[in-house]
Amino acid sequence: MDYQAGSGVHYKSYSTRSQVGAAREYFAAGFYFAPAADFNGTQGGTSVTLGSANVPYAAHVFIVAKQAGTATGGTGAVTITVAGTTITDAGVRAASQTVTMVTDITALTANEYVETPRKFIGAVVIKLEVGATGHTAYALDFNYGFCKYEDFGNRPFTITDFECVGFGNADDGGFQVELVHHKATGWTYHASAFNPGPAALKAMRTIHGTESDMDGDEPFAFKVTGVDTMVDGANSEGVIVHVTTTVNNSLEFMDTHIGVTL
Repeated sequence: MDYQAGSGVHYKSYSTRSQVGAAREYFAAGFYFAPAADFNGTQGGTSVTLGSANVPYAAHVFIVAKQAGTATGGTGAVTITVAGTTITDAGVRAASQTVTMVTDITALTANEYVETPRKFIGAVVIKLEVGATGHTAYALDFNYGFCKYEDFGNRPFTITDFECVGFGNADDGGFQVELVHHKATGWTYHASAFNPGPAALKAMRTIHGTESDMDGDEPFAFKVTGVDTMVDGANSEGVIVHVTTTVNNSLEFMDTHIGVTL
């Protein structure tokens, strides 16, 4: 749903519910899809596969570096490439594409986030690459994943309003709803328990405090106006709604509304 209010504010709406039998994290207006464990790339193990064949992710590939990579015993740079099938926002599919994501692993910094400008569908291979006269020893530890975010048609925008209205299916004392400003800063690498995304822009449990627990067979709501956050949707920024449940099938449904000015 997308409409423009009389004040010039544009709204989009999204729906969310629990996956039956699973207490987990969910996303609306986009998603992060990333393993909890990092990849330890070296000359002895240069690549890792992300995703499954034939799945329509239509998402950017990202990494978060532990620190600067190392490279010895050669010349030139060790790069990171992503190989797979790309898809454009205009619907142009291109198989067997290879995109250079990082031009020099030794130039990365601690917790640095990098994403591909292009989107991919299906499984992709993320690989450390060396040239013909490349290094004989090199290494980089990094988290990796897919990301998709709402950017209002690749446009700069300012978030004005955020609202969630839903219904609980079971008591959940750890239920959380967060509005996340997707951007290149604010990421943290982790070797075994990576949690993708910057810190929440707005979080229900922070604002509501004690009165944040969802009860089964009861409604709930969370609304924030005057958010006033600028998002550069034309340059790889956007917004994502992050939902956390800690009890199986606790969320019957939730509708989310995001208001912006363009």
